[in-house]
Amino acid sequence: MRAMRKSATLLFAAALVLAACSREKPQPPAQTTTTTTATATPAGPRTGGRLIRRLESDVNTLNYVLQGTDDERQVLQYLYDPLIDFDQNLEPIAGTAARWEIADEGKTYTLHIDPRATFSDGVPVTAADVIFTLETILDQPSMQFASWFDSLDREQTKAVDDKTARIVFREARVTQLFTFNIGVLPKHIYGKGNFQKNRAVIGNGPYILEKRETGRSILVARNPKYWREQPYLDSVLFRVINDDNVAWSALQRGDVHVSRVNNDTWFREKDKPEVAEKIAFHDVYPLGYNAVPWNLKDPLFQDVRVRRALAMAFDRQTVIDKLYHGQARATSGPFTPDSWAYNPRVNPIEFNPEAAKALLASAGWRDTNGDGMLDREGKPFSFTLLIPAGSKTSIDQSQTFQDALRRIGVEVTITTLDGAAFFDRVLQGNYQAAFLSWINDPDPDPYSLFHSTQQPPAGINVVHYQNPEVDLLLERGRTEFDHARRVETYHQLHEILAADQPYLWIIQVGMKWGVSKRVHNVRPAKGVGLFLWHPGPFAWWIDEPGT
Repeated sequence: MRAMRKSATLLFAAALVLAACSREKPQPPAQTTTTTTATATPAGPRTGGRLIRRLESDVNTLNYVLQGTDDERQVLQYLYDPLIDFDQNLEPIAGTAARWEIADEGKTYTLHIDPRATFSDGVPVTAADVIFTLETILDQPSMQFASWFDSLDREQTKAVDDKTARIVFREARVTQLFTFNIGVLPKHIYGKGNFQKNRAVIGNGPYILEKRETGRSILVARNPKYWREQPYLDSVLFRVINDDNVAWSALQRGDVHVSRVNNDTWFREKDKPEVAEKIAFHDVYPLGYNAVPWNLKDPLFQDVRVRRALAMAFDRQTVIDKLYHGQARATSGPFTPDSWAYNPRVNPIEFNPEAAKALLASAGWRDTNGDGMLDREGKPFSFTLLIPAGSKTSIDQSQTFQDALRRIGVEVTITTLDGAAFFDRVLQGNYQAAFLSWINDPDPDPYSLFHSTQQPPAGINVVHYQNPEVDLLLERGRTEFDHARRVETYHQLHEILAADQPYLWIIQVGMKWGVSKRVHNVRPAKGVGLFLWHPGPFAWWIDEPGT
């Protein structure tokens, strides 16, 4: 749910966004690589043209504060500039805030708004807009961002003058600076009427919303009032294409210029001369993982023995070898293997169907009537697994899991939903289990995912997990500035969550982006890929049709 970030996200099946980085320099993620063949060097950047991007699911909202999915975040990047941006190395750089100071041992942040910054309607961005945005994040609350600012001292936080915002927190947090990687809402637009029902889309980014066809497409056009360096592209058309195979065909024809490509397609197509002539593949291991969340409000999953038994029925290595052609890594908890927070002493739960059956029997699940299926108190062990439409690997994995569970006496019904409906069901807790993915930041803060206070709508603890010891570790992890002690804290957190299994943690997938060779200056950033850093896609340019 690409966890929500900056955020956690659903990549594998889909994606939410979860974010916050830190002042500490993160260890670099795995190397990114670009696979291309030699082509003629283009004459130089060209202004104009329309880029067509695949959108894997339609968006529910283009309200910055209410966003919840990676697809929404991908579109909103074009419409909003963040207060503090990231460069290609994921270091903080000026955005809407031209500069900032940190005082009071990390509790006070003074942001100086760039005097050139304006919204797309021409109204200048002010400190009052910044304060309004933070208050709105807390008052709504924003599922995506509220936990980042829950220690905000609202009485002390204020606009010092038209272009200076002083933001004060009750406690210092390691990742606080990077929580300002958020857009700014115009108070004169969103401060009127019912915020939830306000359909205005007014940002301060390089593009403006020109047209939206629900379920089909979103068109953004270059903002003539944009105050930073203008991007080369005149417009970007997001086409909603749920199905991976349909998207790949569109990329081959040139009907789409940019699309994520599943590993099966990549492996099958990458060495074909006709593909290499037209398409460049960009590879990155994102700071995210695929997982199955168990809804712990459902009595079926409240016994940790059951959750661990289900994990024993998932054959990670076969999935890595057969479905991802080796382009994935096994994971054991809420951090990726290339993160300093990952505990290398915690191993993924091994595939062991017989041990799974024995553990389920200890929890009272036995085949009492000889039909081959487990039951308890006259009820069969069966549940529904949600997956988003269109993802071949999600379908293949869910069917592999379904077959393995059936062999140990557990019946799984797979239900496929379009992206928007999938996210709604998970966020509302109207599910038993689901295939999804979360994206962490280089300096992760999983508070919103696992703290007991962060169950929706307050946060994105969609599994409704509650553990007082975990709550304490999460609170310590965001306030401990000694890096060694913070590593120890997160390693303890990893160990406990791996034991409790509120999620079945599966793999970290090597992501593949297919980009038309008509598009130039495409570069990935380690850990995040092609987007969500500056200048990123705003430095791209495209050849004229036919060239």
